[in-house]
Amino acid sequence: MNHRSRWVITFLVALSGIVMSSTLVSGPPANAHAIIDLTEVAAVAGKSSSMTLEIQHGCLSDVAGTTQVIAFAGKPWGAIKPGAVSGWTIAVAPVPDGGQQITWTVQGAPQPFSTPVFFPMTVRWPKSAGIYGLRVLQVCPSQSTWWDTPFKPATASFPSPPLTPLAQVLVQDRARSGATSTTAHASEPD
Repeated sequence: MNHRSRWVITFLVALSGIVMSSTLVSGPPANAHAIIDLTEVAAVAGKSSSMTLEIQHGCLSDVAGTTQVIAFAGKPWGAIKPGAVSGWTIAVAPVPDGGQQITWTVQGAPQPFSTPVFFPMTVRWPKSAGIYGLRVLQVCPSQSTWWDTPFKPATASFPSPPLTPLAQVLVQDRARSGATSTTAHASEPD
């Protein structure tokens, strides 16, 4: 075997080792989450504005896609008026703690696993400034995923960010509402 052939074989072996090790190290694709997007308008205590709830993909281990999304807004939240989403029905119901449950149900086949879905809403923000969480249940044909784990610093037994993070929004005090904000991810739930 000549010098060039040995070099090509060595190169191919090294390249395959790099590809194999990067596949083992990287693991499965990263999981997404439920996202609150304020569409560049700050959430101001006691006022109303729009937001979008984004579900980025199907349930964590169910590649069949999403059939239903249920958002739970606790008592501090004001009225929420969900907007229409093509191919989905909407139902709004009160919950025992004084909050609301907003349910979107797909009509027909499940939302494809890798296709995000956006749920627009008009929200009357809580009367007090602070950080408020919106618990979300995503339903797929053979499993469900709760997006409700509060953000915490990583510890020996708790990763950060969590696998199923709670969607949160920072509601600003009226006196400081001149600033705008975008997607909100904060550190404390409501």
